[in-house]
Amino acid sequence: MELLAEIEQFEAAESVAATGTGTRREGAQFEALIARLWAAVEEHAIVAGATTSAMTGPNGRRYVRLSVGNRSLSVPAPSVGARAAEHGLWLEVVFRVSELVAAYPSEAEAVRRYAPPDGLFAGERYPEMYDGLTTRFDDTIVLEEDGVLREKVLLEYKTAKSSRGRQIDGNAHERLSFQVMQYLEIATRYTRCSMVVIANGAFARYRNKYHVSFHQQADRLANFRWFRMEHASSVGEYTRFIEGLLAWLFEGADRWEHPR
Repeated sequence: MELLAEIEQFEAAESVAATGTGTRREGAQFEALIARLWAAVEEHAIVAGATTSAMTGPNGRRYVRLSVGNRSLSVPAPSVGARAAEHGLWLEVVFRVSELVAAYPSEAEAVRRYAPPDGLFAGERYPEMYDGLTTRFDDTIVLEEDGVLREKVLLEYKTAKSSRGRQIDGNAHERLSFQVMQYLEIATRYTRCSMVVIANGAFARYRNKYHVSFHQQADRLANFRWFRMEHASSVGEYTRFIEGLLAWLFEGADRWEHPR
């Protein structure tokens, strides 16, 4: 698919001196390509016989629910919006730190075990350190069967570039490592929750420690019942991910067993 090649080939322009954080728009451009991908998935599913319904999830995010028989696949659809989603929490992508702490180890245990011994956030004031703060993922997909959540997929979109054409620039990808650790806290809240990183092909074109490390992390996590992670940065990997979702929707196949 031409669009998948665009996603793989996408790369930001060379770094510019004195350019402040947040002033560059490459992330938004990459996310626009991903939005086109989900629109293409919707179009393909409709042609293949799926029915659709538009819905709005938490924080006003918009999705389309693709249904075949007793199975439904909800994917991002920024251009549509209608009724509130029946199971809004399944579509959540913003998680309050205080709620994660309450689930484990509990606020009282966090105060007892983690609070600094002195300073502004010492002792019982420790929860004020993270009160109101959140962990946010870029988007989500939901697989539902017979009205039951079968899998929630947390999505992260990540781009890299190389100013000198040899090695990936910078250290922005450290945030993804933190997201992986937060995913571990979130995954146990759902029947099954996986994490998929959709990245541009720069990760596979240049020298870097991230490509092998992301796959290494995914292999480690696969040994534990609750956790599955994928890192896709090539046309073949994007294709396997999308085909796995559609195989589940139309055939009931386990998307993790989709041929690699």
